Amino acid sequence: MSRTGLVVRAWANRGIAQLDQNLLVPFHFPRRLIRPLPGDRVLLDGQDGLVEVIARANEFGRGDARGRFRAAAANVDRAVIVIAPEPAPSADLIHRYITGAILQDIEPLVIINKSDLALPDSGPFADLEDLAGLGYRVIQTRCKPQPALGELRDLLSTGTSLLTGQSGVGKTSLLNALIPDLDERTGTLSQVTGKGTHTTTTATVYPLSDHAALVDTPGVWEYSLWGMAPTELQRGFPEFSDHARQCRFRDCRHDSEPGCAVRAAAEAGEIPASRHAAWLRLLGEQRRFG
Repeated sequence: MSRTGLVVRAWANRGIAQLDQNLLVPFHFPRRLIRPLPGDRVLLDGQDGLVEVIARANEFGRGDARGRFRAAAANVDRAVIVIAPEPAPSADLIHRYITGAILQDIEPLVIINKSDLALPDSGPFADLEDLAGLGYRVIQTRCKPQPALGELRDLLSTGTSLLTGQSGVGKTSLLNALIPDLDERTGTLSQVTGKGTHTTTTATVYPLSDHAALVDTPGVWEYSLWGMAPTELQRGFPEFSDHARQCRFRDCRHDSEPGCAVRAAAEAGEIPASRHAAWLRLLGEQRRFG
């Protein structure tokens, strides 16, 4: 008899699935099947062998050095993008994350952690007001001296949320504040995997309730997009859509082309100038994959 499970961790050709009653079961991946990702729903047979990876709603991932998409987790409802004044993020980190999330039909949620520190008025911090004006939720949190998470806990109470961001921004502290028994859960996982007390090289799913889960991902120095056509990249800038239909050329890149309605809208303040500037930089990055 097959059983349905949630993949909570996957590495090499092995994984761990959580079944009913929080039972954790290790399993191997047969080569004939698609490789499961954390967040996948899977069917296991009576011997806990992988039978099927149930169709995914989406994948969250990033681009590698050659511009190929590398998936890290599946079936994600929102990407919780954590930045902090220290370490300072690059100017386009938030824009890359937001674009990558939207392209996979994932809701972006920006967290400014370590809010007890003064926020710089440069880099991505200067763009936060513009992002909020476009409808992207931006929340300030801190974990010291006492956790102050604002509305974050309520926002994560349904669906699958993926926690991502640079190393050093306090993701682990946020996890501990959101999951009080994190150490116990991590220890239980480690007993099943035999990989030590904490693995930072792969995503891990932590169910929060019957209706919510939190995916922890390894910290990165920088988040990169994957290679794509300009028309695909534009999907990550939905505020361009109405204006782009008015451009003189169907394949307008909203750079220096005559009759570009997107550039005109940015100059008129109908689109935040910061977003058009980010678009041009991300478009320039794509040329290295061409």
